[in-house]
Amino acid sequence: MLRISDGRVSPRNPFVGDRPLGERDRHLFFGRTAETAALLTAWRGHRLTVLHGQCGVGKTSLLRAALAPALADAGAHVLPVATLSFDPAFPTAVLPEQNAYTRALVAAWDPVAFPSHSPGTSVADFLRSRAATDRHGAPRPLYAALDQTEVLFRADRPGRRRFMEELLAAAETTTGLRLLLTTRTEHLDGLRRLIDKYEIDHAELPLAALAPDTAAEAARRTLAGAGTRYGPAAVERLVEEARAPDTAAVAERAGTGTVDPALLQVVGRILCEHGPGEGLDVDAGLTAHLARVVRAVAAEHLVPPDVPHAWLRRVVAAGGAGVAVPEHGHPGEALTRGLVHSLQDRHLVVAGGDGYVLRHPRLGRPLMRLFSHAGPEMEPWTLEELLRLARACHTRGEDDLAREHADRALRPAPRGFPRARALLTSLQGDLAFVRGDHPAAAGHYAGAADLFEAQGDSAAVARALVAQARSHLELGHRSQALGGLTSAANRVHGDPSLSTGLGQALWRAGQGALAREVLDGVFVGAGATTEARRTRAEVMAARARE
Repeated sequence: MLRISDGRVSPRNPFVGDRPLGERDRHLFFGRTAETAALLTAWRGHRLTVLHGQCGVGKTSLLRAALAPALADAGAHVLPVATLSFDPAFPTAVLPEQNAYTRALVAAWDPVAFPSHSPGTSVADFLRSRAATDRHGAPRPLYAALDQTEVLFRADRPGRRRFMEELLAAAETTTGLRLLLTTRTEHLDGLRRLIDKYEIDHAELPLAALAPDTAAEAARRTLAGAGTRYGPAAVERLVEEARAPDTAAVAERAGTGTVDPALLQVVGRILCEHGPGEGLDVDAGLTAHLARVVRAVAAEHLVPPDVPHAWLRRVVAAGGAGVAVPEHGHPGEALTRGLVHSLQDRHLVVAGGDGYVLRHPRLGRPLMRLFSHAGPEMEPWTLEELLRLARACHTRGEDDLAREHADRALRPAPRGFPRARALLTSLQGDLAFVRGDHPAAAGHYAGAADLFEAQGDSAAVARALVAQARSHLELGHRSQALGGLTSAANRVHGDPSLSTGLGQALWRAGQGALAREVLDGVFVGAGATTEARRTRAEVMAARARE
């Protein structure tokens, strides 16, 4: 039997569960015809479009399974839909002066060019490089989207505000750009305050839960993918299970009588796993699903499952009043804001009242039953899964948690998965570098270089060596840094991003002539990065003053 949370669809079970639909699921995306048309009109007609709504209302599914494919089908120039994720394949210390969120966005918009060409490029320069004209010489629209911007508003991490300012400035000045951002409604005011600083023609469109009739049609068409085994009664039950009751408290956050799209998918998956016929216990299915979610969130945050469960029981008991969470937290504490954010991301709670409230009243009874639910233990994460988890924690700003996951994944030294081991070691170096522990960073980068060397990845070795050298420079160890840079220089071949980092490090090490030579090489062809131009100008200005 498939786990509800794995989201793999089949002719027997066409519901995705609690994950968003993507382009591969576009044949299963129903119920948003009017919203798709309105958003296509807005995206085509404005420099900036903001799509907002509650967590789990379907923003990501609408963007990835409907909007972007529709534009691509019409022949539009559409960049891949981006979400931000820090990638240790290009170590932070290679280009430490570039905003990490900028590097992550450009990598997401052009994954083929990462990590050899896109790092070191600004948002504006990247977008200008993608500009095109039609046969009449007029600018051709370029459609770009950044999904799930809430990660930028949840905490005041260095670089987040500067990144948003860089992105909005590019939207203001880049000819032909059509930028779409998605965010949760709770962060809309913060985004508006940033947008108001720029002269950008923009539109805002809300996305609400489904009307009952629309949800019924979506359920009917999705169930049709499972054959003719399900009749009108199954559709009616799905809609009723995911429908919000007609109460003022629920109406304020979900809409009176509306149907929760995320819950509809989860209950639909439960229904199809049970199969047609009598005897379906939705409470039991939801309890099993919620048990898996709570165990996974607890494991992600390194706490026992009863920590999130106890807090969720308080949320259920509080009703619409809401339950607050601590402003700050660290791994090992009973409850952190990051843990609650994970529960929100998994569609269990939403912002409301004096903190957080239950996402849907239908979850209350199954959540209260969790204490007595003795389901199977969660299978241990693989090394690749731990790498993704540590990267996600780092991107969210939970660096202590990312560090703990990376350390645990590599202790004791795991067998197999050499690429994941090397990237986890590089991530350890990134985490040490950003917290200012340069001796530890140098050691981790050296370890990553050894692991990449064993795989025969010469470019990755060179990146790790440059990162190690930058760590030594921060410690004042100039001779050690120069030794590593010399080794890296012998491995640089057609990699403008790495050459830029090497040139910057040589310049910081006092080797102006060598730095100029390396940076001049970046300008051969069309490979010059923003950081290369900036550093080369700095070197030339310094030499002119001599």
